[in-house]
Amino acid sequence: MFRKLCTALLAAIILCAGCQGGYEKGRPSDTVTIAVSAEPKRLNPLFLTDMISYSISGLIFRGLTKFDKDMNIVPDLAESWRILPGGREIRFRLKKGILWHDGVELTADDVVFTFRSATSPWTATHHSGHFGPVKEVRATDTYSVSVLYSEPYGSALDSWTFGIIPKHIFLNRDVRDISFDRAPVGTGPYRLKQWVSGEKLWLESFDRFYGGRPGIKNVFIRVIPDASTQLLELKAGGVDVMELTPSQYALETQSGTLATHFLEHRARSFRLGFLGFNMLDERFQDVRVRRAISHAIDKKAIIDVVLMGLGSKSTGPYPPEAWYASALARDFEYNPTKAEELLQDAGWKKGTDGIYRKGDHAMSFTILTNYENRDNIKTAQIIQSNLKAVGIRTDVRTLEWQTFRHEVVAKHQFEAIVLSRAYLWDPDIYDLWHSSMTKEGQWNIMSYRNPALDALLEKGRRTVDRAERGEVYAKVHELLAEDQPCVFLYNADLIFVTHWRIKGIVPSPAGMLHDLAEWRILQ
Repeated sequence: MFRKLCTALLAAIILCAGCQGGYEKGRPSDTVTIAVSAEPKRLNPLFLTDMISYSISGLIFRGLTKFDKDMNIVPDLAESWRILPGGREIRFRLKKGILWHDGVELTADDVVFTFRSATSPWTATHHSGHFGPVKEVRATDTYSVSVLYSEPYGSALDSWTFGIIPKHIFLNRDVRDISFDRAPVGTGPYRLKQWVSGEKLWLESFDRFYGGRPGIKNVFIRVIPDASTQLLELKAGGVDVMELTPSQYALETQSGTLATHFLEHRARSFRLGFLGFNMLDERFQDVRVRRAISHAIDKKAIIDVVLMGLGSKSTGPYPPEAWYASALARDFEYNPTKAEELLQDAGWKKGTDGIYRKGDHAMSFTILTNYENRDNIKTAQIIQSNLKAVGIRTDVRTLEWQTFRHEVVAKHQFEAIVLSRAYLWDPDIYDLWHSSMTKEGQWNIMSYRNPALDALLEKGRRTVDRAERGEVYAKVHELLAEDQPCVFLYNADLIFVTHWRIKGIVPSPAGMLHDLAEWRILQ
């Protein structure tokens, strides 16, 4: 008995020692494990709808162009391009010798096939209008592509960041086939080896990648919805990379518990937070009501409490660092008194219960957000408290992300939402705000319609000159700020940590996984 007790005690001591060394134990020299809050829905570039899907798909598929760390457009599959006078034709020259993951060479036919698939009415993709006013895409030889436009398109080069898919794989196969997501064939630095639903994805480096062999052979992407669990896994050695919530960042920075083994990285203006209104709801169709709600919300409190100061107040759809953002956009300051004045001016009267009413309608609505994102929940709760103080009653409800994506993003079924959205960086937000993009499955989820904004968005697409585009989209910024179809709350910083042995990381607003192929492990 004594011997068994000693053996158990020794085992416990060894186990505890292993826990203390969890940062270093069991970390292979060729593998990095990354935590994400949700798994991708699709990997096929034709059907991407969320940031996680975009980020992981971008490691497998590449476009003719890409964003660099400073969000400038640079060549990717294309080695060069020439925009002809008038801006109605772009001639791309592809790099030679680029291989698909199955060893077949990329050609101009793949580019043509991708465009035709994305724009085919049979494909039923959100990206049908992604390429703008393209009239024709044709292969002029094996490595040359000519793109003809019916009118100049200011976002032409940005649009060709779209991932190219392989024509030869779909010769006798429907591009909508979801089995392709589980066995994708791309030209990117990584290929999918395994996908265990709800648990992990295993990406293996493609050693014949045209950009050179990636520095890390295996990338495990673990799906861990809860941020606290992610952090526990990080400390235990089960995760090497994770995005920190602002509260985690503040706590860990103060305590210094991660400093010995992990490096912190920060990039500006990664994400926009907003309170969105369903503009089909009669109550939100009065701009005075929308402005009243905006005046009632304490954005600074949200930034201080939720973001722990790691962000800035937002006035519109563009980050303040962007060359097309407007410094003149209206900022609705926190002013509860003004909020009530606007409600009263719009015909709303406060009842004996302290809630504003107009006819049979109470100023009471439900705010939906996704339960995996604790920052969104905290934001919704602060908004709920702010609105209650001025006579607006709200109920905060959370949905699991897949349900949220289906009911809210796809079907537009909500009264109000609190959400954060990664910045697109190209100023063309036609798909998000144009009146023609309000149908089910399209991305104007607020169902906002404004002829003046439509005209600006259309003009912005036709404008090629950078300075002129900047002026157009600055007006877009100002109009949306003035009309408040949603309350633009904050611009959030990107904060993530990596194990000290991972080198070559250059933080970028493009996301945590940007240029992962350039990372390497210090031996």
